[in-house]
Amino acid sequence: MPCKAVRAATAAVLTVLLCGTDAGAQADPPLAGLAIEDLMQVDVQSVFGASKFLQKVTDAPAAVSVVTARDIEIYGYRTLADIIRMAPGFNITYDRNYTYVGVRGFQRPGDYNSRVLVLVDGHRINDPIYNMAYVGTEFPVDVELIDRVELIRGPSSSIYGTNAFFAVINVVTKKGSAARGLEAAGEGGTLHTWRGRAAFGATLPNGLDVLVSGSRYRSAGQARLSYPAFDSPLTNRGIAENIDADADHRMFASLSFKGLSVQGVYSSRAKTVPTASFGSWFNDPRLQTNDAQGWVDLRYLHTLPGGWALLV
Repeated sequence: MPCKAVRAATAAVLTVLLCGTDAGAQADPPLAGLAIEDLMQVDVQSVFGASKFLQKVTDAPAAVSVVTARDIEIYGYRTLADIIRMAPGFNITYDRNYTYVGVRGFQRPGDYNSRVLVLVDGHRINDPIYNMAYVGTEFPVDVELIDRVELIRGPSSSIYGTNAFFAVINVVTKKGSAARGLEAAGEGGTLHTWRGRAAFGATLPNGLDVLVSGSRYRSAGQARLSYPAFDSPLTNRGIAENIDADADHRMFASLSFKGLSVQGVYSSRAKTVPTASFGSWFNDPRLQTNDAQGWVDLRYLHTLPGGWALLV
């Protein structure tokens, strides 16, 4: 009797699943079932980073994924690393200090993301020393300011140089017109984590587009972390206590008027490192990595007759 009951329940579940799949297929037909006229109306996303000019994803000479601001809001992504992790072909690792990107199974240990190029509105943010691309909490722009993220797989060194070997990740920020005026937000969570943010965005009557934002973040991290390699009475039996804190602050400003635009970004991040890396003392709260970066971009774009454009 129990076997018959299990078989009957299994058959019922399979019937429900098959019916649900069939109903879903009828409600949302695949592209293969659409007429040519309907296919012409399908919205195709655009990408800039693949060729340094705006083009349809279907025309780009690479495998491209685009994550929009709506995707970020729906899925609750908190960092650029969260966005990258969900794209096919990418993987993310974290060593309690920095966040690293792997592409299509390649992720060399000790490589500071130097084979992946990260851009913000076309501005290269890989640092000039290790050529490292910041994608975790050290990324300088809040995800609420992101309009879309273009993930372009494959080598693009002929366009961007050495770092664009595995992939190019271009982050496109929002315009002030996409914001809701003055807004403020705060959040809190476990591990004594809190974050506050204030922003203002608008398009003024004279056509000036303004977006300004600032944020602070702090987390105490894990209170106790165990590392068997340091299991000794001299190193607290391999237990790192209260040295996993992470804190940052970010500032962003963007002004644009007709073809002229100015963008300024500054961020600073301090991370306490519990892994006793670089030959340091284990369980020493003084070990930190501090990263700061900033830039100011001034651009002028003017459309000329005949489809030409001038970019300075």
